[in-house]
Amino acid sequence: MRHGRVWTCLILAAAAAFAGAVTVVGTNLFVQADTVSDTPERSVEALLGALLDEHDATAARTWLCADKAGRDLGEVTAELASFDERAGVDWANVTEIERRVGEATVTADLSTADGSITWTFTLVAEDSDPQWQVCDMAVK
Repeated sequence: MRHGRVWTCLILAAAAAFAGAVTVVGTNLFVQADTVSDTPERSVEALLGALLDEHDATAARTWLCADKAGRDLGEVTAELASFDERAGVDWANVTEIERRVGEATVTADLSTADGSITWTFTLVAEDSDPQWQVCDMAVK
């Protein structure tokens, strides 16, 4: 009989430890999900603000994907900044139009005295700050 009680106590202790572990892990997941305040729109707004309002290409690079910041986006970023210097650009209507797992598409309307154009931004979610980073930009 004594042997059966030991096994019962061990099983109960293991069940209690498992329940505790599940509670701790679950709580951490919920806390982390609640602290995420970054959105794809915020990243595009910050990128446009750095380029068009502050004329700070270094700050703009903060919002670009690490593997894209020095390559093919350099030309597009320079084009966007020079477009602003020539014509003075206002931007508005930054809108997320699509989201897939780890990726989002955002549009923004850029306008000058000559008219307006819509730019499309492709962003990916990274384990970094900022969470959403621009990996592609193009005129729509």
